[in-house]
Amino acid sequence: MRLPLRNSLALIIVIAISLIVAIGAASGEEFIPPAPDSKTLSVNDGGPDGCDSSRFKCVMEGKAVLDKQTGLTWARNANILGMAVPYEEAAKLCEIIEIGGKNDWRLPTRDELIVLLDTSKSSPALPEGHPFTNVLVNVGNCDYWTCSECEGDSKSAWMVRMTSGTVMDSYKIMNAGIWPVRNDN
Repeated sequence: MRLPLRNSLALIIVIAISLIVAIGAASGEEFIPPAPDSKTLSVNDGGPDGCDSSRFKCVMEGKAVLDKQTGLTWARNANILGMAVPYEEAAKLCEIIEIGGKNDWRLPTRDELIVLLDTSKSSPALPEGHPFTNVLVNVGNCDYWTCSECEGDSKSAWMVRMTSGTVMDSYKIMNAGIWPVRNDN
């Protein structure tokens, strides 16, 4: 039995839309973490570039930022690749990238990236006066991978959207930015 052309096109469109929606998000879990509390170190008490505050200090000749609150060192350039990539590629690139003469970088955990956020701010959802550059905030290109996989689903991982601070799960085949981090040794 042949379907009329109109019905065939309608069926193809329905299938295509279903696939796009299915690929867009894993299970659809997302949340916005609370804004920082009074225990968070001040960011606004440093210089105009945010490099010498109670919380952040630029290190490695300005190529990285030490978060004194967590002891983690972040790439200062939050768009070091200049493009978004799938999860597996993001993890591999973090392992081989060299920033400030160091090559022991990695993707952050979900919780590590959340600690940077100030969800009372937007585009980016970072504390006012932060020292980071090139933070992804353009619609369609504002998400960052974490190394945290979704529980019970090895095909999905958590990402953070920097326009709003939203934390969400996504299939690893989707593209997102990398923001390398390392433990300060």
